[in-house]
Amino acid sequence: MHTNERTAENGGIFISNDVIASIAANAAKDIEGFSGFATKTANCSTDGTDVLKAVKVFAQDNDVKIQVHIRVKNGVNLQSVSMAIQRSVKNAVQSMTGKVVSKVNIVVQGIDFDAPNEVKADS
Repeated sequence: MHTNERTAENGGIFISNDVIASIAANAAKDIEGFSGFATKTANCSTDGTDVLKAVKVFAQDNDVKIQVHIRVKNGVNLQSVSMAIQRSVKNAVQSMTGKVVSKVNIVVQGIDFDAPNEVKADS
């Protein structure tokens, strides 16, 4: 049995950490200024296709803590993007699972200079 799988006693529903990570990843992708998930995180690496490795879930009973490793677009406000991702992830996970998300940590591991934020010049 994997560490994120549990057996149900008396017919309960258990949500795996992979499902929570998938919900969190999808919520983060929708935020303006988000560029992608970090290609290398502590203790693991991903080529961009396995985003679940960039999202770590620590669940105990009804309490969930989430850590998301991201890259952002050039020229965005890091604090604003991070806060927007925190809100989005927390709201999505809580509404879809019914579990309490006590923490969402955002780790900005890079800035994508190849994908600059469009700045319109005054004409």
